[in-house]
Amino acid sequence: MPPIEILSVEEASESATPTTVPARDRVPARRRFYALSFKDHVRLLLPFLLAGAVGVLARVRYPYWWPANELVYFAADALIVAMILGVAFDLFSAKLLVERVSDGLAQTLVGRGLPIEMQGLVRDVVSTDLVRDHYVKSYAFSTPEDGHVQVDVEVRYEIRNYSEAVRDYAPELTTETFFQPEFRFLEYGIAGRKIYTFSDENLASKVEIEDTLGVTRVPRSALPALSLKPVRAGEKAACQVTWRYGLTVPEQYCDITDLDEATLGATLHVETLPDELEFVSGFDASLHHEAGSQSWYFERAFIGGQHLRAWWFRRRGSARPRPRP
Repeated sequence: MPPIEILSVEEASESATPTTVPARDRVPARRRFYALSFKDHVRLLLPFLLAGAVGVLARVRYPYWWPANELVYFAADALIVAMILGVAFDLFSAKLLVERVSDGLAQTLVGRGLPIEMQGLVRDVVSTDLVRDHYVKSYAFSTPEDGHVQVDVEVRYEIRNYSEAVRDYAPELTTETFFQPEFRFLEYGIAGRKIYTFSDENLASKVEIEDTLGVTRVPRSALPALSLKPVRAGEKAACQVTWRYGLTVPEQYCDITDLDEATLGATLHVETLPDELEFVSGFDASLHHEAGSQSWYFERAFIGGQHLRAWWFRRRGSARPRPRP
């Protein structure tokens, strides 16, 4: 079966791989203040432009034989110079001045009293661009056999751009090589617009194994990037991402969910679980879990680098099957 990469139904005729620069290779410049739109620039420059227009009209239309013509021409020249200086300052100096002032304010107001290195981490959180929401990770366990279980995992979430400019995005998934991961399905995009879909064969060609770290991943650089418009610009649709993969893990082990991007709330859900196994998660004040429920919901915000942990193990009184002769 040949590889399939779908960019939505209406774009299925495009056989070439998108030439968008990978998201990993693009490192957008961080800004602490929103970029001004064209309307904002016009609103700020309007007084200078009006003053310049008055100066030009006075210079051109005021007759030289009228009284006080030299004074009028001098005032007109001053208005024209003021317009030129105002436009030049707005275009070339304002941004640098604001950034220098913001650096000084950040050292005083952001994490006041903390070391500069800690203040830098706080500023990184404040300048976060992409935020995930409705994060759900589902597990489906097989019956234990020879001390191991097969786990089918599905990860779903939405991601939005909270910056002031368009950002490129491609998902990434990393697991430990020890788990013998099998990447089976990936779909991400904005409904009704552009959708990227990859089957297991497509993903197999994009997998990277780092023996020194003991991890296997599908990196962002191997996937086409999707342009996300800012929420502040009126964009309401989110980029929806779905991963499906399989793992082979010990029957008594744990799973660490690395939230490598800012995330608003997270849910761990168990689809199927053999009677001889028990699944738990918790040790977090934000956890919501009812007795008998198969879902663990963490109602809080996570910054990039935080994680969730879950455990599964044999229930008390559940005997292991004897090894085959």
